[in-house]
Amino acid sequence: MAVSKATNDFLLLLKRSRLLQIDDLQDAAVTISQLTEPTTTEIAQVLVDDGFLTRYQADRLLKGNSRGLVIDGYKVLEVLGCGGMGWVYIAEDIETHWRVALKVLPENAREDAGTLARFRLEAQAGMKLKHPSIVHTYKMGHYEDIYGPIYYVAMELVRGVNLFEFMLMKKKIDIAQACDIIMQAADGLHYAHGQGLVHRDIKPENLLVCSDGTVKILDFGLAMLDDNDEEFSMAMIFGQNRLGTADYISPEQYVDSYQIDHRADIYSLGCTLYFALTGNVPFPVKSHAQKLKGHLKKRPTAVQELRADVPERLQLIVSKMMAKRPENRIQTAAEVAKYLRPFAQRAEQRINFRSVLNARLQHAKKRMAAAAPETIKPEEVAVPNDSQQEVRQSTIETIVREETMLDQPKPRERGPGPDTPDLV
Repeated sequence: MAVSKATNDFLLLLKRSRLLQIDDLQDAAVTISQLTEPTTTEIAQVLVDDGFLTRYQADRLLKGNSRGLVIDGYKVLEVLGCGGMGWVYIAEDIETHWRVALKVLPENAREDAGTLARFRLEAQAGMKLKHPSIVHTYKMGHYEDIYGPIYYVAMELVRGVNLFEFMLMKKKIDIAQACDIIMQAADGLHYAHGQGLVHRDIKPENLLVCSDGTVKILDFGLAMLDDNDEEFSMAMIFGQNRLGTADYISPEQYVDSYQIDHRADIYSLGCTLYFALTGNVPFPVKSHAQKLKGHLKKRPTAVQELRADVPERLQLIVSKMMAKRPENRIQTAAEVAKYLRPFAQRAEQRINFRSVLNARLQHAKKRMAAAAPETIKPEEVAVPNDSQQEVRQSTIETIVREETMLDQPKPRERGPGPDTPDLV
């Protein structure tokens, strides 16, 4: 039987992608041969239905894109999200079938020496850290094809949602659960600080909440080792001395991101706890200049004014974490965890991870369409700039609320006991 042009073209593209081993490719060809004059869309749908391709892979092939679906022995399955410096995919090791999160540096950033240096430093920091509350990095890789280099990092795959998404889904979380989330993050930060690392970008988007209630910190892309490391040299060369996120950045980090210590993370974690308890950022104003001025000179609205059931002592903990001067803050992440423990209670959450992935992919498509309709592929899209954040938040909020459903068991409230330590 004659093979249609559509069938032949699609099979050639599929072979070029290297997604299927020879036996599977032959089986796919047999499956397609049963169709009568199929369109490429019908071919792709059959291969998805029969398990040869994921929907993401099929969509890429339908657009004529075969590059980047197999990266150095990892088969890209679908979009997981967008990290601080690149797109993140769910990928599978072709030999072991072990699934990982694969972060790939965007194509339009691969010639930027500063971005590439930070990408490598994130991987180095991640490989150095081995703690249950930190996403583990397995390897950093560099793969060449006929079009040029592809830089990637293979990390632990965490089937969870970040705290920002989690808040959107639940609208309001219990005080005990908020404290437990931040307490776990403090445990992870204490370990990282002991390894000589300062995260410098602690925020809700960088805390992953899993269905069993456990928390993992991700994205050490701004982490600092010491004044003699490669990143410090990069800062001097490229002038990147103000790094972080405006809603959560410490006052001293805004002044100079390289003249800080671990207490900058405690401030940012305090801002994140403020958000988890109230649903508001500390300084909910539009311009970044106003936000930064707030961190430098103003006091945020008291937590109890926004949420009356927050205990007085917990409000004091938040305030001490967010003290303007580092020496006036709670001094270590271990102390933060100790002070929050009497308030904390873990709660399991049944997360519809498939809906989460669908929401993230739809958001990515909206961003791509807004950036340059019909022309930009996911691997070529840069991370959002500051001016896009307001649009980004409203878009994610709409998508997540429409598409994601969670059961919301309420943990038992647990107040501070008599052994609650005094704040210094």
